[in-house]
Amino acid sequence: MSSAQTNAALARSIYQLFSENRFDEVLALTTEDVEVMCIPFDRAFHGREGLRIFMQELKSTFPDMCITTIIHQVATDDEVVNEFKARGAHMGLLITPAGAVPPTGRTVELMVCAVCSIRDGKLASLRNYQDVASILRQLGVVA
Repeated sequence: MSSAQTNAALARSIYQLFSENRFDEVLALTTEDVEVMCIPFDRAFHGREGLRIFMQELKSTFPDMCITTIIHQVATDDEVVNEFKARGAHMGLLITPAGAVPPTGRTVELMVCAVCSIRDGKLASLRNYQDVASILRQLGVVA
């Protein structure tokens, strides 16, 4: 079992590596059967290859996406909950529950809450909650 402090550091490392497009290093910090749920988009990704697809899709839509600020982080011996800001320019097709949004070139700031389960010192699951309405407003899709 990992400690809360170790788990908090693991989450911060994953965010830094993602921001730097170091996907293989992110995957090395996960269990083989890692599960990702992107709640507002009603999408699930299974295993390390699924997590790679999740990260690649984000980066194809927002190539310079990076996590800029961890606002709150609460960790236990088997979970970490993070509230953070991410920022990126919308340069690729964004698939939303309301339909596809073509690239706008606009930079958006996302508010995200991520609930991470940790097993054997590695990320085992991620439940990702994003403020989709704010994203669509920033892209000029909705008022």
